[in-house]
Amino acid sequence: AVVSTQSGHYGRAYMIYRTKNIYKQYEEEQAKFINHRSSQVCFQFSFWPEYIDNSDGGFFEIRSYSLRPGSLYEWGNAWAQGIKIRDSDAVMGLATQVGTMNTVHHIWRYRDLVERAEERGNAWQSKEWARIVKQTVPLITDLNVDILVPTDFSPLQ
Repeated sequence: AVVSTQSGHYGRAYMIYRTKNIYKQYEEEQAKFINHRSSQVCFQFSFWPEYIDNSDGGFFEIRSYSLRPGSLYEWGNAWAQGIKIRDSDAVMGLATQVGTMNTVHHIWRYRDLVERAEERGNAWQSKEWARIVKQTVPLITDLNVDILVPTDFSPLQ
């Protein structure tokens, strides 16, 4: 999937591959516009629900967390429970294996900012959600949030 930022790190594009690189032509054509590139090899959390793309438009939010070294296991155990509370808008949960280590990405999809506010507000109605957030916030050293929209040729359109 190829998505680009609309808020956050403006001008950034994310390419997410499940297997091999199918966007080789895109990369070659866009290379002249790139002034910085970084890569990560990530694994998807096994507890994250499988995302079924309904192609109903909207946008994606990627929340990238830098964690204290050695805390990924605790993070994963907590979020294995937390994702059950918000699985309707969950797209993907990833952790780095190669690249900037101790990084976790949570990707969510929303129709609009109103739905985003509602879904996040509904989660806070759960005491379990509040407990999990309270447990995992001390593990975070940095957080970045980007709002992403699919590019014209992305299969996520």
